[in-house]
Amino acid sequence: MRKFRAVSSILVLAVGAAALAACGSNGNNNGGSVSSQSPSASGASASKPAKDPVTLTFVISNTEDTTAFTKIFESYQQKTGNKVELQALPGADYDNLIKTRFSTGDFPDLFLMQPGTKQYVKLRADETLHEWSNETGVWDNVIDSIKESQVQDDKIYGVPYGSTGMMGVFYNKDVFAKVGVNPPTNYADLIEIAKTIKAAGITPFYEGVKDAWPPQVFYYTGWVTQVDPAIGDEGVAKLNSNELKLSDIPELKDLFAKQKELKELGLYQDNYMSGTYDELQNEFGEGKVAMTFMLDGVISQLEKKFGKDFVSSSLGFFPFPSETDTGTAMITPPNQLMVPDKAKHAEEAIELVKFMLEPENVDLFYANKPGIPIFKGATSELYPVQEDVKKYIDDGKAKVNIQNRLTPSFVDFSKTLQNFFLDGNIDKAINEFSDNYQKDGKAKVLAGF
Repeated sequence: MRKFRAVSSILVLAVGAAALAACGSNGNNNGGSVSSQSPSASGASASKPAKDPVTLTFVISNTEDTTAFTKIFESYQQKTGNKVELQALPGADYDNLIKTRFSTGDFPDLFLMQPGTKQYVKLRADETLHEWSNETGVWDNVIDSIKESQVQDDKIYGVPYGSTGMMGVFYNKDVFAKVGVNPPTNYADLIEIAKTIKAAGITPFYEGVKDAWPPQVFYYTGWVTQVDPAIGDEGVAKLNSNELKLSDIPELKDLFAKQKELKELGLYQDNYMSGTYDELQNEFGEGKVAMTFMLDGVISQLEKKFGKDFVSSSLGFFPFPSETDTGTAMITPPNQLMVPDKAKHAEEAIELVKFMLEPENVDLFYANKPGIPIFKGATSELYPVQEDVKKYIDDGKAKVNIQNRLTPSFVDFSKTLQNFFLDGNIDKAINEFSDNYQKDGKAKVLAGF
């Protein structure tokens, strides 16, 4: 049996909150050591040994495991003579501390930031950050959907580095086997499977409405399967420029109808309004609940409570099904590496990023911090559920979380959904959702809002 690594519950909860606040997930709730061949960096090479070695500053949140970075930086020093000094800032106030350093001109040489174009707005990227879109040796092997989520106005100010996370439907294989059902082939099939499970005296779905954030997963996973094919990348661009309103997308409105249907059919647990993430884990692991729409942070939590054997043999995963097929897997990009233009050692920092992208150093990273690779051709030893997602990625059936592709945020979405579970008013919920999105665009002074 494979050896798997557990991730601390503190990091899992941080990942959960970050993913649902449109900050993405690092995707590090994963398996054991890597047996991999990472992708070629297309000629990217380390900087030549400097005549006068310098010390670069690398700023990172104190919630991040720095082991993998430290290993790479040791190799970098051996090859170039340059040192890298790690500076850890409190994770709870990381964004504000970075913005403060920028406002005072105290630029680090390199720093790790959350994924997506929202960070460009925070840091006035066009004025302050190095632009990477035309850099050689950077993009050749990055998964297309991961790269696309970093683009704004044909510019890229951050290089994604790490592993992708995922959200979707986690299911208890033992329950499915006991009831005699298989993963669904389409959405109607999912409903019939849930009804069969309920008839067997088992709760089909668990929803943690009390904790506020869990119900959002239904929409993020449903979006890539149901909304993206309808509006396309062009529609997402229109949402970014306020040429299209969320409330004007029929396929999005239908997701509200689908969630309401699950409630009205009695396919959630009876106490869904008081449901919590912790209770979900217990009920799911004990076989009292068959399925949950959830992020990958639940994997390590279930391992902690029910053991490696349970996660390896009893935990299954499938995407939000479409009307006609098994659907599209929703993935979340890793954090991004950024270099300020006015950094003291900006040139060396750019070369350091390219060094980190070299095949042996990508291998070194995943050996110390395994996860679903964002590089084409790279492999890792993963949890079975992660291997399932990787297959979707390899088959071109995966898409980055919509919140990592939009500059405005889904403000107060969790509150909207809590109220929606109470009153079931679809029009009220989607209009509030849409209005809050537009208000955030205006608050960020984005073009079109």
